[in-house]
Amino acid sequence: MGLKLKEESIVDEWTTLLQNAAGHARFIYEETQKKLAESAIPGGCTWSLEELKAGGWFSGVKREFLVVTIEQFKDYKALIGARDFDVHLHVSEFIVAEPGFLKRAVAQKLGDDPLALSRGSNILEHQDLVAWRAVVHRCLTDSVETLLQKLGQDPALLNTKSKGFLEVW
Repeated sequence: MGLKLKEESIVDEWTTLLQNAAGHARFIYEETQKKLAESAIPGGCTWSLEELKAGGWFSGVKREFLVVTIEQFKDYKALIGARDFDVHLHVSEFIVAEPGFLKRAVAQKLGDDPLALSRGSNILEHQDLVAWRAVVHRCLTDSVETLLQKLGQDPALLNTKSKGFLEVW
């Protein structure tokens, strides 16, 4: 059946549209996986290509994403998508946090933040989470830059900043 993506679980996102790059989604997936392997991310980082479906009862939309997880932070996933959009390639990355019902409820009771127990119990664990996010994002943006160079386009114009509490600087 595949994973379901709920909009409310998105805590960070990045997206770009690569002009005249349709047909290169597989390149983005393969290059990103290669860079993830080279990065040797600690904490039990794994990835796989999976079919994702939008949350909601009536949504039939399904798309392929590279799903990156880390054992150290089981509630988090990086979802990397690349799809043709007419003659362009739309590349996106979503960081989602999906704590279980009980964990979310306890965190909300304790501090009004449903993700408080998912971010790590101290600043050093939070630092690990932010580092994982930064490395995954860098692997993706490096892959996009490699594709742009391959296509003879200027990668200097690529905006690599994300939007969310885990923003990469």
